[in-house]
Amino acid sequence: MKKSYLLVLFSLLFLPLSLSYGQFLIENFDYPAGDSLTQHGWAAHSGTTNAIMVTSPGLTYTDYPSSGIGNAATITTTGQDVNKQYTPLTSGAVYASIMVNVASAQTGDYFFHLGLANTTSIYMGRVFVKNALNGNLAFGLSKTSITASIQPVYSDSIYNTGTTYLLVLKYQFNPDVADDSVYLFINPVISGTEPAFNLKHGASANNDPANIGGVYIRQGGSTIASNLIIDGIRIGTAWSDVVPVELTSFTAITQNNNVILNWSTASELNNHGFEIQRATQGNEFVTIGFVSGHGTTTETKNYRFVDANLSAGNYTYRLKQVDFNGTFSYSDEINVDVTSPVQFELAQNYPNPFNPSTIIKFTIPQSSNVTLKIFNTLGQEVSTLINQNMESGVHTINFDASELNSGVYFYRLDAESYSEVKKMTLIK
Repeated sequence: MKKSYLLVLFSLLFLPLSLSYGQFLIENFDYPAGDSLTQHGWAAHSGTTNAIMVTSPGLTYTDYPSSGIGNAATITTTGQDVNKQYTPLTSGAVYASIMVNVASAQTGDYFFHLGLANTTSIYMGRVFVKNALNGNLAFGLSKTSITASIQPVYSDSIYNTGTTYLLVLKYQFNPDVADDSVYLFINPVISGTEPAFNLKHGASANNDPANIGGVYIRQGGSTIASNLIIDGIRIGTAWSDVVPVELTSFTAITQNNNVILNWSTASELNNHGFEIQRATQGNEFVTIGFVSGHGTTTETKNYRFVDANLSAGNYTYRLKQVDFNGTFSYSDEINVDVTSPVQFELAQNYPNPFNPSTIIKFTIPQSSNVTLKIFNTLGQEVSTLINQNMESGVHTINFDASELNSGVYFYRLDAESYSEVKKMTLIK
């Protein structure tokens, strides 16, 4: 699911999809491969040949909300340029995001920028990429047109084609000073607060736009531009608009004939809520409930849902996380047996070997103080999964070993006078 692609996150602004939450446009290029962008709401404004086409597959980037959705679009060194217009912004900051996979670059040209509403000749917030003298890539930034005295600023030439990077471009209206400013962040952490920028450009006094109301994809000049793939444009009015819904845990336990689902998020972006879906063996998933989300937040949130009065059997659950704009994604699936336990039991994890997560299931016949810990081959504790009083039933927990190295590990269950250890193998 995770591939190495170049991700560029730009701080721009687009047509509001939900004004209450600051999300303005999401473009995942979820159209048939072989279509042109002009078939799907983009307007051509320059060039009549070599249309920008939808191509497959789409791009992916770890924890990015638009990762792996739909297809992508391919930009070559020259040809048709396209734009989308949206309700213009006249104050504050503009944030946008885009995944980009650069195949090749030349001496430097811009491929993505903003503009005034309903105008295709005044461009602001231009993002460049060039092939530097050392053969690496450098990213560039300019606020507006380039002249002999106003040149783009470039990053160090330390980036490579085919490598994953995260960039954020922010357009900031500055009503109290002569110039607006644009900022470029390179490889920032998107789940926290806004970090320090890498590049800034604010030259061109008295040349600030009245508004920002269009987004543009440019194929550039044949002797200076680049070949690249773009995907996952997301637009908002705050840094938090690019924060994904980060699910940190999803567990299930049985209590009598009830299944209790618990899950937590470390951060949320535009999160409408979670559909709880259940399947029995051989049947499709059906939605059995809904739990509202917390919109956009960088604080940890905990959720709970009880599926009550079930017959004995095996059940599979998953969460369908839904944004306010209708986009959605699924959690991992989790299996639960509804039984009447008569003894303590620790099951073998599944799958085993695993990468990077596995399911650990155990049974307790009565309310007990339970600990479930992970140890390495030296006997050192590397993680405590459970340390609390738990009700009788079959309990299932997902163990994510993303931060551990490959190797053999042991997991030990202690409950009342019962203790058992089993071995598992992590292979990355």
